Amino acid sequence: MSANESMMNTLKIGVGCWLVACGVALLPLQVQAWEPAANELDAALKAGDLTGYVANLTTWLNRKVPGDPGQISGAALQDLLKDPVFANALGQRQFLAKLGPAETAAFVKAEPANLAFLAALLNNTPVMNLLLEAVGPTPIAAREQNDYRLPVTALTIWMKILAADPDAKDGIYQKLAIATAIRPPGSGNRGAGGQNDHPAEPVGRYLHFKTAHRNHELFPSFDNLTVWEYQHVVSSCASDGDLAWGRAMVNTWRPDLRLKEQVVESTREVWRRNSPIEFAGSFKNVLTGGGKCGPRSSWAVFICQAFGIPAIGVGQPAHACVAAKSAYPELQPQPGSIWKVHQGRGWEVSKLEGTNGPTFLEAVGERAHLAEFSQIEHLRWLATALTAKDAATAVRAVAVKLREALPPAALAAASAPETDPNVEGVAKVTATAAAQPPAVPEEPFKAVPGTIHLEAETFANSFAEAAFPSEQKGCVDVLDCFTGGKQLNLQKNMKTCWVDYQLEVPAAGTYALVARVAVVNLDQLLDVGIGDTKLATINIPNTNGGWTTTEPVAVNLAKGPQTLRISAPMQRGVAIRWFELTAK
Repeated sequence: MSANESMMNTLKIGVGCWLVACGVALLPLQVQAWEPAANELDAALKAGDLTGYVANLTTWLNRKVPGDPGQISGAALQDLLKDPVFANALGQRQFLAKLGPAETAAFVKAEPANLAFLAALLNNTPVMNLLLEAVGPTPIAAREQNDYRLPVTALTIWMKILAADPDAKDGIYQKLAIATAIRPPGSGNRGAGGQNDHPAEPVGRYLHFKTAHRNHELFPSFDNLTVWEYQHVVSSCASDGDLAWGRAMVNTWRPDLRLKEQVVESTREVWRRNSPIEFAGSFKNVLTGGGKCGPRSSWAVFICQAFGIPAIGVGQPAHACVAAKSAYPELQPQPGSIWKVHQGRGWEVSKLEGTNGPTFLEAVGERAHLAEFSQIEHLRWLATALTAKDAATAVRAVAVKLREALPPAALAAASAPETDPNVEGVAKVTATAAAQPPAVPEEPFKAVPGTIHLEAETFANSFAEAAFPSEQKGCVDVLDCFTGGKQLNLQKNMKTCWVDYQLEVPAAGTYALVARVAVVNLDQLLDVGIGDTKLATINIPNTNGGWTTTEPVAVNLAKGPQTLRISAPMQRGVAIRWFELTAK
């Protein structure tokens, strides 16, 4: 052995002894710490070893966070969350933990397309965030605990929607698709009128709301909802047919309820009584038959969702009502609150979404600040991933400070109860001139020989006296018809209600009188007379809120100027477009 070789061997032995003495393992120099990468994810998905992959993600995330809690600051954590690799790794760990490694592996093996879908999703941080930030429970404490799960069925539904509609890949329809996957139809509040045993099919529900949105049938606020809010629309237990009918009914029978998106006030039109008919899984029957607080609460949730307003059933002591998001926080009840309790006693006695009213308001107030909410949620996920208790506590403390710094406006008005929910009342919507929809011109009526045509709003005189004046005022309403022109609405619960029309009768004789009307209840009628002399009664079938022309009734009229009186005895509300008298 040469002198040089002898020296090298001595150095190797010396260095080796020093490393062992210092407790440093003799590892190959080329081995490095695990790093998240697309090929690592692909390999784990193909092998079905998601447990090992999640463990590696957890270890890597722990390495990135300072070990000293004193070094964990808001600024340092913000820098971490801005790092796209860190943000993606954190999202992947949260997603796989919520889904479950075993469940994820089973999903990947079930269908060849599942692997490609899941790989693409786990590599798309913004889309992962849309789902993860929406799927968490409402109460803040439950989100901080972070032990909820994501059902695998959500991924299956999501894939079916994407296969049915390429538009579901981005924008508003992507959010709608994710919401439908998380809370499919039938998973919302169950109650009177809902299709509880046979809920709508998820892809069909998604397409229903997409089509309604494209056709401008939903309220404008629908465009600006979050995935979490869309859940409380698409999860409706109503049939798709009932949702379409509900929109058409309001547009026709009570278009005034569209002003400032106040269709929830139609709940006052649900007759407060024990229904004489079966609901039979249809909200048409709820409106026809009536009901007390349970059916009225179900109706309120349904009609809000039909127009794209997020709504949730609310429990109160010995009472049920509704909470709904409002695009007009300044309105009653609870002015200033972005979510309002209707037909009840306010937030302080409310229970919904597994929590109480004030806590719910605090939670939705946090969600109203999208950027801050996202950051807070990511810090909660990170705290769960950290194995060092002191570090996890420090991260949670930063999240709490961020939440406490949010503006309080969105959390306002936890009380301010509405009027007595046991009083039926009447929906009276007020709006400024700027909020009124533009009047749609109507085609002029073409005169028909031998027919006298009377537009309903052209009455010469009117009178109305409320049966319960403490609840409502006597009034005859002229409204802008949704399809153009005007319509007359005779309110429910009027002790006396009439309108007079001046007409010129060309010849004495018998005339057939018909009316274009809409009602939502059984056994509605109008009396026809000259002054106090009754000539005929128009019986109106239940039109379920759509327009119909009544069967002709015979009235005898003298020649010359006459005053025809149309009166509505105690009834449930009649909308009228026109009357026609045709000589027999």
